Amino acid sequence: MANKMTEKQKMMAVGGVALGICLVAAGGVYWASGLIEELEQTIAQKKTDIAACEQKIAKIPATEQEVVILRENLGEYVKILPEEQGLEDFVKMLYQFEQSSGIQTINFQPGRPARKNDKQVERFERIEYQYELTATLWQFLKFINSIENYERLVAITDYSIAHLNEREPILRDGDTVHTIKLTMETYTYNPNSSGQEVTIPDYNDKKDQLREEIVKRMQPIRIDKYEHRGPRGRRDIFVDPREREGQAEGAPVEEQRAILEKFLGEMQRLKAVSQKLAKTDLTIFDQFTFERELKEGIAKLEEQVAEVNGKQQITSPQVRQRWIKEVLEPLADMKAAGGGKRDGETRDPYLSGDEMQQLVDSMTQLLGEGDLQSASDRYEAIAQRLLVPESDPRYSMAVTAKALHVRVRTAMEFSQLELKIQGVVVNHDSGRAGLLLNGNVFEEGEYISDELMLRRVEEEQVWFVFRGLTLIKTL
Repeated sequence: MANKMTEKQKMMAVGGVALGICLVAAGGVYWASGLIEELEQTIAQKKTDIAACEQKIAKIPATEQEVVILRENLGEYVKILPEEQGLEDFVKMLYQFEQSSGIQTINFQPGRPARKNDKQVERFERIEYQYELTATLWQFLKFINSIENYERLVAITDYSIAHLNEREPILRDGDTVHTIKLTMETYTYNPNSSGQEVTIPDYNDKKDQLREEIVKRMQPIRIDKYEHRGPRGRRDIFVDPREREGQAEGAPVEEQRAILEKFLGEMQRLKAVSQKLAKTDLTIFDQFTFERELKEGIAKLEEQVAEVNGKQQITSPQVRQRWIKEVLEPLADMKAAGGGKRDGETRDPYLSGDEMQQLVDSMTQLLGEGDLQSASDRYEAIAQRLLVPESDPRYSMAVTAKALHVRVRTAMEFSQLELKIQGVVVNHDSGRAGLLLNGNVFEEGEYISDELMLRRVEEEQVWFVFRGLTLIKTL
């Protein structure tokens, strides 16, 4: 038949089909090999990741043990970091360091911790303090030595020293007085700060197992201390020794005599005060007023004497002899006698119980009369005689006097606040009342500032709470 395929055509058809099948098979093999290679790479990466995870998992027990030990010893590690109450104690200690070292503070800016209601409260918070003061080099070294030996972690990060007066250096105890700016910092520890600790399974059991290691690690933090021993014959390195050259001959004799007469006049005044103090009919307040006047006069005269000696203003042999016999020796005798101590008297360094009661009664009376300044002056005149130890029976009375002084000072500061009351609203039916103060409206119970709260409003007077003390302002 004409339409039948020849043998050759059949062979060609079969060959074409076979070739197509081979091409398809070759493509499938190529695709499959690529897929296999990709899967092998994925498997290799997974094996690498698994190995890294297994290494991390293997470290978990040791890490957990270290975390347990650190958590249990955390209290020891943060001992040197104060909480908020520790900061208040530190500021009190700074005042004692000032008194013991002899520095004079010009400006003090204490740092403030974050408020407890702030959203962002760091666990370890940096607190900075700024000081500006006047002191000799040795007073300054004693002050910073006291700070660095304090039990808490306090670091002095920066300071600068300049002459108080470059043209005429002022002397104190024979040494040049400098103006010093000082920056120090500490850190507070806030155990309740934001952040969540990781939970460790079976924590108590693991803590018991590690108790021996915890005790072993509980080593106190020791800080090497250095005690400042004063000048010990050394000179002030911030003073050029050439500044006093050329003064050996001194001023003219007339000027030296004028200086001597000035000091003799002051000596006569101090002797008169000492004679008044020797009288037996003095009240306690007159007694301590004269004592303070005499003590301050002696201290001031000592500073002036040191300045004269430092500048070598008395060089004439005749004037120098009178200077020693009529000024230096009597001043030394007056200081050795205790400044205000009466002849033959060995006095208790503190007020007696009756004297403390007299002080409390006097301050209470002055406070009731509204004479706040006099009440404050009476306390401050004898404040040093109230520092009795807690074991002393007079301690409670001293605390009463101090608390009364705090009330007086608080009332004095309240009286200086700018409180312009422009109107009051008293509603007896609803019980809500308020006032217009300094252009703003406040209701009872609202805070006007961080330290001042409006407590009660009446038609003729307004009750405030200032630093915990209730005070009344009459309209």
